[in-house]
Amino acid sequence: MRYKKLFCLVVVLMTLLSTGCAAKKDDSMKIGLLPIVDSLPFFVAAEKGYFQAAGINVETINFHSAIERDSAIQAREIDGTLGDILAVAALNNGGTSTKIVSLGLGETGKEGRFAILSSPGSGITKPEQLRNVPVAISTNSIIEYVTDNLLSEQGLKPEEIKKESIPKIPVRFNLLMEDQIKAACLPDPLAALAESKGAKLVVDDTATNLSQTVIYFRNDYLDKNGGAVTKFLKAYARAAKDINENPDAYRSLLVEKAGVPQEALDVFKVDHYPAPQLPEKQQVEKVVQWMMSKGLLKQQFNYEDLTRAGLLPSS
Repeated sequence: MRYKKLFCLVVVLMTLLSTGCAAKKDDSMKIGLLPIVDSLPFFVAAEKGYFQAAGINVETINFHSAIERDSAIQAREIDGTLGDILAVAALNNGGTSTKIVSLGLGETGKEGRFAILSSPGSGITKPEQLRNVPVAISTNSIIEYVTDNLLSEQGLKPEEIKKESIPKIPVRFNLLMEDQIKAACLPDPLAALAESKGAKLVVDDTATNLSQTVIYFRNDYLDKNGGAVTKFLKAYARAAKDINENPDAYRSLLVEKAGVPQEALDVFKVDHYPAPQLPEKQQVEKVVQWMMSKGLLKQQFNYEDLTRAGLLPSS
């Protein structure tokens, strides 16, 4: 009888150990991040231990470019990341099935602003003055998508919208401020900094809300680890709430982790970070249509192809 009880105890312990190992594996993830303002809640959640408090082991891996980031998700070196809807559609187009689980910035147009600005000495102040004037952008990106849509909404015909490829944002900023280019599309906080130094705001997307960042994961990871993603989003929401309640407390973290120039802090107001939610259907569909028109997609993806419902935390 004693040996039977001992055997049962061993079985129970082995079961518990096995379950514990499985849970640990299930609740671990690698997240790729760029040094941008949109990533701030991830940095805060990691620094304050919110991921651990939610019961997940999150390893954040830094990348210097979107190409490096998405190459890593294709190679299965990371499980999820923060990017934009264009990146998600492009990954799926290339055979790497990924799905959006939440919005990052972009619940309203005031979050994650993009702006077309003219150089201090250009004399350009109105959108119509940009007819046939090259606007510096990065091609096949959210920057080009925003530029096309903003200028089209202001009455410019497609053939009147001229663009010049300058992929690196700091280089684009410097050339604009030195009057070596007449116009450029920039995201905040560099857009705000450019304005403060004499660049002229021509038009931005605060009224039309064209630019959203989104959190997305590989589909195979989601299939096996949906519970971990919900915990992850809960920790993210907690960090976003902290930032919204006291944004000034995280300004130094913007410089250290998000690459914000120190001088930009004087003119840039920290964004409001929304609670986890899926992007609107029309936002996703508009991006897909633009990519189809540019020949960037082999097939048309619908909303359900690019988003995964049911993983948002309940509160």
